[in-house]
Amino acid sequence: MPPCRTIADRPRTPGLRQRGVALLVILIIAGVLGVVFVTTVVGSAPDDADRDIATQAALARAKEALIAYAVTYMDSHPNEVPGYLPCPDLGTPSSLREGAASGTCGAAYTGPVIGDNSLGRLPWYTLDIEPLRDGYGECLWYAVASTYKNSPQPAILNWDSEGRFQIMGPNGTTVLAGATTADLVVAVVIAPGAAFGNQVRGADATSAPNCGGNYTASNYLDTGPASINNAAPTIAGQAQFVQGARTNTFNDRLIYITARDIWNAVARRTDLQTRFATLTRQVAVCIASYPTVGSWSDRRIPWTVDLPQSGYTLASQYRDADDTRFGRVPFDVEESNDDTGFSNDTLMASTAAGGRCSLWGTWEDAWWKNWKDHLFYGLSHQFAPNTGLPNSCSGHCQNVNSSGSYAGIVLFAGRGATMRTTSSQKGNAANYLSSENIDNDHDYTSPETGAFSSIYCIDTNFAGGATLVPPSGPTKFWVRPC
Repeated sequence: MPPCRTIADRPRTPGLRQRGVALLVILIIAGVLGVVFVTTVVGSAPDDADRDIATQAALARAKEALIAYAVTYMDSHPNEVPGYLPCPDLGTPSSLREGAASGTCGAAYTGPVIGDNSLGRLPWYTLDIEPLRDGYGECLWYAVASTYKNSPQPAILNWDSEGRFQIMGPNGTTVLAGATTADLVVAVVIAPGAAFGNQVRGADATSAPNCGGNYTASNYLDTGPASINNAAPTIAGQAQFVQGARTNTFNDRLIYITARDIWNAVARRTDLQTRFATLTRQVAVCIASYPTVGSWSDRRIPWTVDLPQSGYTLASQYRDADDTRFGRVPFDVEESNDDTGFSNDTLMASTAAGGRCSLWGTWEDAWWKNWKDHLFYGLSHQFAPNTGLPNSCSGHCQNVNSSGSYAGIVLFAGRGATMRTTSSQKGNAANYLSSENIDNDHDYTSPETGAFSSIYCIDTNFAGGATLVPPSGPTKFWVRPC
């Protein structure tokens, strides 16, 4: 009887082996094709989404770094005010390393001169961050308004300083930000995305070795709806940027910074109120020391600036007016000097800067320059420039909360519910002070409205803890909070 055969003992025919190999090959090919299909068809949307996520993260990081730069500017630049933004990285001068803000970027804003906005690469090195890249590996671009750039500085910068940019929507006509003066944008950060058409992103004479490419904006930024060109915004005056839908000719992505973004962050500084109070005191000390520190025999103090005035940006626009006892603090005291016979018409500046404020230093000059439109001053009849030589307050003098005898009152106005940007808004004291303290040369109310407001009195009598004017010898006045 022949032995039984197992399945393993059975001979395999060549046909079966070939069919098995062919089936395996078919399965492998099908698997490869499946992977290709998933990658090219199903995976295209997640790939775009991933790029967008990376882009938005880079833009948000840039915005955060720029706001932090503005908030801490007074720390990194002693004696300066907060709020400044850096110039872009313009690739010039060549001595600057890549990512460093240009040392200067166009004309300064002075009010009469609107100054130059500036567009270039994000100055990541100056911001002390890494070179930020969008989802396509491109470094970010950045534009700053003339009213907020730090070089050259604007003539005034505070929380009422407006921006210069409008952000337009996908149709090119809808305003996403900047519909009103108070809502104009102060800075824009742009992610360029992939190259289009004739855009050439290779290195040239102005190459960027870390980020790659060059400093020619049109090689990176696109023209969107309504022919708004992100690569060529208006330099002088108001400019537009567009945030459009992605097309085969436009793929810029941007984020913007408003004045509120900056000043809401600055207002959280715990030392800001102290600095405003100190500034108010120093302004009062300077007024009290007119005409010269140590002159006991003449206690007259200058007229105020009439409201409204010719302008609110330049120091030279703060001129005293005859017989004006309530208004802003005068920089120029020519009218007072005509009444008193004194010389040197410049009051609100340190002696080093050519003024009368001998107890001032560099920081007082910078802070008064930028917050002068927030400072108001009331003058008593008894101490006006056209009086005799008063030595006491015996008559019509100022008081606060119906008490005291003061030659003058200096008030710092807090932040308004809305920005005060126009001349008519700035010329109306009601936009700054409570009704009890407007055009009042007799009785004031303290505390003044607003978290950042301060009131200092130029006192005619001894007050403990007050600042003596002058600091030695016979005292003319005592300056103290009231």
